[in-house]
Amino acid sequence: MDENTIMLIVWLSVFVIALIAEVSTEALVSVWFCIGSLVALAVTYIPGMPWWGELIVFLGVSALFLILLRPVANRLLLRKNTKTGVASIVGKKGKVTKTITPLEYGEVKIFGTLWTGMLMDGAKEIPEGSVVEVVSINGNKLVVKVVKE
Repeated sequence: MDENTIMLIVWLSVFVIALIAEVSTEALVSVWFCIGSLVALAVTYIPGMPWWGELIVFLGVSALFLILLRPVANRLLLRKNTKTGVASIVGKKGKVTKTITPLEYGEVKIFGTLWTGMLMDGAKEIPEGSVVEVVSINGNKLVVKVVKE
């Protein structure tokens, strides 16, 4: 086997190993090495390119993509952590449409939808018409507290 074929195998192996590492983690860990190895693989086809030249290209491209694209990728990944569904209601304000007491659930209207509301532990009655904030969710009930306006 000639040196060119060996380097093709090396860069393809680096790509596969980096890809497996990337797929097995949630964070962007080795995608940069995948890109660098593909560019180095392409550079292998340049006649007369020494192995150390390919290594420099691999390291340079990997470092460049890491420095330039990691901040952008992190911002995009942070958007994934946005609360959706019922969890997005926590912290929102609503209006009590049926009085909530320590012994009985009431109703809270948020975004035009009626929810069963319950008091935080130790809280007193919240009368109809009061503005409340959702503190947490307990099953399918909103745990609320009165908002002082």
